[in-house]
Amino acid sequence: MKCKSSLTSNYIFVGKTGKLIQVNSLNRSLKTMNANLGKYGIKNKQLSSHIFRHSHISLLAELNVPIKAIMARVGHSDEKTTLEIYTHVTKKQKTDIVEKLNNIGL
Repeated sequence: MKCKSSLTSNYIFVGKTGKLIQVNSLNRSLKTMNANLGKYGIKNKQLSSHIFRHSHISLLAELNVPIKAIMARVGHSDEKTTLEIYTHVTKKQKTDIVEKLNNIGL
């Protein structure tokens, strides 16, 4: 994953030297950190770097980015894959639904 950073690297997950962390090392760290959270950790999901892909796509959907633009960004050719596998209903979306229903003014 690339992003702007104050380090010499353009990657998000870098080590102390600024070099890219290998995916398997990152996944091991995520699993260990999640286990260390005990009852506050993420349950019933395999925690890995791939979870960020799901979160990214769900955030784009929450921001009302058109589905075709999301598909182009993440390399999907099938809308069904993006909608059924990668987008998840977020807390903000649930709150927005309630607010919209409350503002109907019946």
